[in-house]
Amino acid sequence: MTDVDEAAVPPWARRTTFVVWSPRYKGTRSAWLAAELGIREPLYFAPTARRGMRAAPLKYPRQAIATLLALGRQRAAVVFVQSPPSFATWTAALYAVMARAALVVDAHSDAFERGFWTRPGWLNALVVRRASFTIVTGHHWAETVAAMGGRAVVVPAVPTELVVGDPPPMTGFNVAVVTTWASDEPVEAVFEAARLVPDVTFHLTGRAKNIERFAGQIPVNVRLTGFLDEPTYNGLLTHADAVMCLTTRDHTMQNGAAEAVYLGTPIITSDWGILRDYFSRGTIHVDNSAEAIASAVRRMVENGPSFRAEVRALRAEKVERWRLDRAAILAGIDAQLRVLRPAPGRGR
Repeated sequence: MTDVDEAAVPPWARRTTFVVWSPRYKGTRSAWLAAELGIREPLYFAPTARRGMRAAPLKYPRQAIATLLALGRQRAAVVFVQSPPSFATWTAALYAVMARAALVVDAHSDAFERGFWTRPGWLNALVVRRASFTIVTGHHWAETVAAMGGRAVVVPAVPTELVVGDPPPMTGFNVAVVTTWASDEPVEAVFEAARLVPDVTFHLTGRAKNIERFAGQIPVNVRLTGFLDEPTYNGLLTHADAVMCLTTRDHTMQNGAAEAVYLGTPIITSDWGILRDYFSRGTIHVDNSAEAIASAVRRMVENGPSFRAEVRALRAEKVERWRLDRAAILAGIDAQLRVLRPAPGRGR
């Protein structure tokens, strides 16, 4: 989408700030959400390259101070915040209370699954209740938010236009495997599947973590792309014959598969309910075993044009669904602002 009708952009959009405590490449959903709502590019607060909990005591206080100062300078009337980390949501909520601003939390599944981000439960519940609503990727997490006393809006993915550049070198039949090399991604099964379909090239994206453990095990038809800039990455997904996004965790949305929908490329993804519901066409769902992955690739080789036509129809369906989701988000913020900032002569 992205061609936002200026007349449909509410007045408060110009005083809306989207806070993301991570580098931009880890906040692409937030960037899409901001663009599609007609608000400015998110503010990315990533002051240090150090990662992990050991770095938290050093970076989080600085991020909190920088966030509060930026929100104050911009006199934000509405604050969106990406979660996790929970420290970012606490900081945004503090500003919202002080400035009588509307708060919207864009919660990824990790915010509910990783123990570190779920503690202390009372404080997270307080933030959720203070928020106008929390955007979640599936109904399972909407129930979690409701149990905390908050209101949820389910937005599995945000259809948008992506900048497409030239892909890495590609010949023959190609599968782009979107991975961050996280613990829930069955990389070993992908390697074994690649051995079963030697005529297909598998392009694994992202900075490979602990790659030394796979020494001598990576098939010759597997290419490790390393980190790609956005246009090159989008070019890979566009020109690939299929995009593969796998996870061993239930209730986990696959952003890479959503990108494939927007780019019109068929998908192979895991057989979880949230993924079956959203990727209902142009997609093969697998049980994460090497045999199932290899079988799905063979089906793509045999019926690629049919899958591609289906995924393009799916994109049109998701664009229309997003129009409804967008309207619900805007209406919810309007209603909250009327409560927080009543017009002169109304309220106290």
